[in-house]
Amino acid sequence: MTMENELQVYESKPLTANDIKGQVDLIQEVMKKVMHDKEHYGVIPGCGDKPALLKPGAEKLNLTFRMAPDPETEIVDLGNGHREYRVKCILRSIESGRTLGAGVGSASTMETKWRYRNAEPEITDKPVPKEYWDVKKTDPGKALGMIGGKGFTTKKVDNSWMIAKVTGEKVEYDNPADYYNTCWKMAKKRALVDAVLTVTAASDIFTQDVEEMVENGTIVPGNGGTKPPIQEPQKKQVEPPKKDTETIITTVDNVTQKDGVGANNKPFTRYTVHVGETKYGTFSKTVAEDAKRASQGALNVTIEHRKTDYGPEIVTLVVQEPPEPGTEG
Repeated sequence: MTMENELQVYESKPLTANDIKGQVDLIQEVMKKVMHDKEHYGVIPGCGDKPALLKPGAEKLNLTFRMAPDPETEIVDLGNGHREYRVKCILRSIESGRTLGAGVGSASTMETKWRYRNAEPEITDKPVPKEYWDVKKTDPGKALGMIGGKGFTTKKVDNSWMIAKVTGEKVEYDNPADYYNTCWKMAKKRALVDAVLTVTAASDIFTQDVEEMVENGTIVPGNGGTKPPIQEPQKKQVEPPKKDTETIITTVDNVTQKDGVGANNKPFTRYTVHVGETKYGTFSKTVAEDAKRASQGALNVTIEHRKTDYGPEIVTLVVQEPPEPGTEG
């Protein structure tokens, strides 16, 4: 194993301009040849052209520069079963064991997404019309009107589909311990990304400040951190949906997953989002987690999908967050 890719950090010898340029060039080459948009990094809408570095991307840079993360955790009791996890991630050289730098990150069960959940929808005494399921596939707006319009959804009760009203109210989870492990892993991820950006001096290529928006499903395909292509004035309007895709507004019943090995002997995880009798497929863990969250909170989702030989494949899935109580217009 050579040390040519070991991070160029010296105790007494300053880096030359060529050293710094070589390190930046290497990161950009790894982005181009190894990393993938929306998997290792992604551009956040409305937050400039600089992509956010995601955990898989940080791990690729660790591999590139032969760095090993060594996280240290402090657990803070916030009372009533709530905890905060404060993680300091130290990066060390795999070759020499030398400490290269560190990053910090924290997460707690008091954060809104883990402290609160949406109240269960109120079940009405009206069954879902049988034709609803067929109409939903071709005209989701019309189908939504068949069950009452915006604010209404479907819920299975005793093997029967009933119309339910989404109240928009939020209630606290009764057991914060359910999210201890999730919060701890999130704090470790935040600290890891911070450490990699700091040690590799890659903040001019990536950002972390808006990285949390990725977890909420608002990430969009970027262009590898390069400048966006110049568009002609007449093309500045919003592009219409692709002809080979369809969009529906619906609720998710549940999410399942299947692990396997592909033809290239690489393991994969295939997720299935169940909506009534229809199954939508995806390989995206982020999409699956958003769908599961929507299912647990009885939230509507907007699913853009395309037809494939294996059934409908999800292109995008966006959770429709209900308005905060008292903010309805």
